[in-house]
Amino acid sequence: MRVTLEGIGLSFEGGAGERVRALDDVSLELSGGVCGLMGQTGSGKTTLLEVIAGVTAPDAGRVLVDGEDASRGAGARALAGSVGLVFQIPERQFFEPTVAEEVTFGLLARGVAAEEARRRAAHALGVMGLSLDALGRRSPFALSGGQQRRVAIASVLATRPGLLLLDEPTAGLDPRARDACLEAVRAAAAEGATVVMASHDANALAAVADRLVCLEAGRVTLDGPARELLGDARLMRDHGLEPACAARAAAALRRAGVAVDGAPLTAVELARAVARGRGRS
Repeated sequence: MRVTLEGIGLSFEGGAGERVRALDDVSLELSGGVCGLMGQTGSGKTTLLEVIAGVTAPDAGRVLVDGEDASRGAGARALAGSVGLVFQIPERQFFEPTVAEEVTFGLLARGVAAEEARRRAAHALGVMGLSLDALGRRSPFALSGGQQRRVAIASVLATRPGLLLLDEPTAGLDPRARDACLEAVRAAAAEGATVVMASHDANALAAVADRLVCLEAGRVTLDGPARELLGDARLMRDHGLEPACAARAAAALRRAGVAVDGAPLTAVELARAVARGRGRS
């Protein structure tokens, strides 16, 4: 699925009655792979996801889906039928009394047979490290915060959306659940989905993102290959963003006189980069 944003602008009324600009002339083309979305709190990440999903209408500009205007006609139908949005606060998207009904709802609404819907729900929950047999009859509102997040992600993954939008999906997850979430993101992209993942976690984005877009005050300030941008600790800090841990460590080691080869983004890459640096020194 190819999604094109053309000059998207959106403002809302602030506390003093003044208009606050949430998005300002945002133009992007998204087509396949994983696009990471970074920015400080209030930079417009969540608003941009909601505009892409069609949940919020922009004041200016338009969203195109495979070349069709997403506000009407074929574009609107394509977007409505294949978009999956995971909210930052997962309980906001729960409305069914049990986990089983929550995760199968989208499938049944699309006409998937009950048996197949249950099979796909079980698989999606399993991907997120949860069991349909163990949790299926429980209320999603009675789960822990981490479980709620994983159920919310599973309910969207089960529908196999062509456009997957994730708002801080790894927040509040333990390391095991976080790894499962990131693996699910990689798998969705490998199966052809266009994924946009908003996160403050540079380490998570370093693990999955092909491209990185950074927002500041509703405007795009950086847009390029994720490895190149996330690996540049100084550039990230110049834009008020926290670099990946490995990038920070590599910069500190270089300042201490240790040779580090390349731009490592993970702990394993950093160890190998130091070993290569020693071999060349």
